[in-house]
Amino acid sequence: MSEKAHQIVNEQIGERPACLVLHGLGGGPYELAPLLAALEAEQLSVACPVLPGHDGPGPVMPASRWGEWSAAAETAFDELAASGRKVAIVGFSTGATVALHLATRRPVARQVLLAPFLAIRYSGLIPLRPAVYLRWLARLVPDLPRRPPALRDPEMRGHATEANAYRTFSVPAALSALELIEVLLPEISRIQTPTLIIQGSRDTVVEPAHAGWLYENLGSADKKLVYLEHSDHLLALDCQRDRTISETLAFMLG
Repeated sequence: MSEKAHQIVNEQIGERPACLVLHGLGGGPYELAPLLAALEAEQLSVACPVLPGHDGPGPVMPASRWGEWSAAAETAFDELAASGRKVAIVGFSTGATVALHLATRRPVARQVLLAPFLAIRYSGLIPLRPAVYLRWLARLVPDLPRRPPALRDPEMRGHATEANAYRTFSVPAALSALELIEVLLPEISRIQTPTLIIQGSRDTVVEPAHAGWLYENLGSADKKLVYLEHSDHLLALDCQRDRTISETLAFMLG
């Protein structure tokens, strides 16, 4: 290949980022399947690793810790970055929390945070702090029955139920996700990565108002917040998934 051809290829690589996609706690890549397909249709290099604690056969969800998720995300990021491309991240729920932590440790080009997990929905109704409550609960009942998938589209709810091998939810893993939030919060103002936040107004898993808090407190000068008024938690599968996908692609490729 000629020197000029090498230059053209390198310019194309620089213009279009590779994309690391991080799924949520207790879920898997199936939570983001339509979005993954859309990213791949744009001929982006995409990686969506199954995070530690999410790769067992089921039906009991294994316990895992945030340090393991973070290490797996860093490894996947470094593998994508080795190609010479800039690396952007899409993180869903706890995957968004991991993505924010990764942005403090790696040169993330852009990030899209779908329903970022910064607080449990309705946790204000619990008289104890969520972490204290979960520590108590983990000693008594470490594995809870899994609730139905948090989305309003009935057909996609059925697909998500079939795709998930687990019929329980690990309380110790949820507790570790809260510990990650405590580590992350002091870092938010120092994160300058261009960021798109998409949040469902009818989210029944995470507190929707914290998306606004995150938007106000991020250190990035390039940031955008989109609320989807009809959507629950699983934004890439729910009734406004087309909007989720179009907003994500526009931000990633803009």
